Amino acid sequence: MSTNNNPPGALEAVKDWLTVVVAVITCITAVIFWVQSSSDAKFEKVESEIRSLKVDIDKIQENNNKILRIIGRLEGKLDN
Repeated sequence: MSTNNNPPGALEAVKDWLTVVVAVITCITAVIFWVQSSSDAKFEKVESEIRSLKVDIDKIQENNNKILRIIGRLEGKLDN
């Protein structure tokens, strides 16, 4: 005869709690991955807009350099 110190329902209760814990962790993980993947498109859009702005800024700087050179030439001609 073997003696069992655990009540018959104790093992089932532990299984139920473990199942609940695993389900909660899985749910939280799924929500985290969903939030990350849903915002990927927004990040890509912002990154493409930033790239576009960088190109525009480079063009503006190039144009400013040309304008400054022209102003310098005009000032040189006016001094003569």
